[in-house]
Formats: sequence, C-alpha cells, structure tokens
Amino acid sequence: MTVRRIGTWKDAVRRAIDAAVASAIPGGSRLFSILARVDGYLYPQEAVFLYRIARFVPGDEPIVEIGSFRGRSTLCLARGVSDRGSGTVVSVDPHVYGTEADLRENLRHFAAAPRVDLRVERSCDAAASWSGPARAVFVDGNHEEAEARADAGAWLPHVKAGGYLLMHDATDLSRFPGPRRVAAEIFSKAEIFDAVGRAGTIAWGRIRGGASPWSPPEGATATLDGLLRRAKGIPENA
Repeated sequence: MTVRRIGTWKDAVRRAIDAAVASAIPGGSRLFSILARVDGYLYPQEAVFLYRIARFVPGDEPIVEIGSFRGRSTLCLARGVSDRGSGTVVSVDPHVYGTEADLRENLRHFAAAPRVDLRVERSCDAAASWSGPARAVFVDGNHEEAEARADAGAWLPHVKAGGYLLMHDATDLSRFPGPRRVAAEIFSKAEIFDAVGRAGTIAWGRIRGGASPWSPPEGATATLDGLLRRAKGIPENA
C-alpha cells in the first residue's frame, strides 16, 4: 500500500523539512511519518497544533474538518484522537478536484481509517444535517470570502462550550484575504469566545462556558510564526 504523492523532488525536500521541524516541537515527533510522506498545505507548527487540539481538548465529541484534500491535516487530527484513545474525526469535503481516492489510500496506509468518518458532501449540507456538538471544527474549505463565511457560520453553532473554532489561512501569514477577513470579524466577538489566538495561518477561538478550559501551548508556535514573519517581511503587529 502506497502513499499518493504529487509534485517534484522539491516537494519531497519540503516535506522532509516540515517533518524535521515538527519533530522539534513537543509532541511533533508523532507526526514525522505523516508530514514526511503526505502532500498538503500545512506548516509544521499548524500540524502540531491540530494534533494537540484533537488529543487534549476536553470531551469525547467528534472533531470536524471542513476540507481534507489528500489528508495531511486529517491524519494529524486522527493521530491526535488515536493517541487520546477516544473520539473520531469527521472529514467533510465534496472532493471536486478528484482527491477522494488519494485521501482514502493515505488513511489506509497510516491505519487511520477507523478513526475518520469521511463525508463526501458540501460543508453547509453536512452542517444542516448535523446533530450533537463538536469538540472542535477546523474550517479549511473554499477560500472565497462568502464561502468561508458560510462554512464558519454554519458550523459555529455546533461547537460545544469550551470547544474550538479553527480557520485555516486566516492570519497575516496567509495570502488569502477571504478567510482573514472572516476570522477577524468572527473572533472579535467577545460574547462568543473567551480566548483567541493563532498558530501559523490558523486563527482560533475557544467558545465561552467550558467547564474544563484548555488552551494550546504557544511557545514553539510563536517562535516559528515570528521566523516566518521575518522571512516574509511581515510586521509583527500586522
């Protein structure tokens, strides 16, 4: 059984660097083989952040992922719930670019299929039929502003108190203005969130009212984010 890959030798080098950097972050060594072998658009600190969310956010409710592509983030989340010993990842993606077979093969390769409930449908359709709370929702679907706003708006009501709404490509490190604008708007609502932050291009907020609050560690993430900002010439207060 193989891992579906795309790209050139340069992509292989980038994957190896991602895996090595992630391994230097506490908990990141659990993701080495995933990051070294699976294509996707995820900085190493983002991968470790998702792993920590899936492993440590209190509760046994599912983690919902909107947009899975070939499964790089899906596998990081699945490794988190597996190491936790309970829970599932619900992966929602219509796979309009034909990536469903790649995703399924990658899940089988890493023995993650039992932890992942694949739903090949559009995000808002899945949200409309969803019942019960989610421990966290990771929005990484269509990056047009209207679509990102619709995804976040459809799933926010399903995130439990103390749970997390996460939006990818939604910080100053991202080149996508749509998710950035939506995240800036949503995470400014102090009546909904009691903590907000960022990890790479992921903007996150914790829903008020949780009985057992937990927040992701920020040390290594902040260091790597700072290095990326300097490399991209982005002011720290951007």
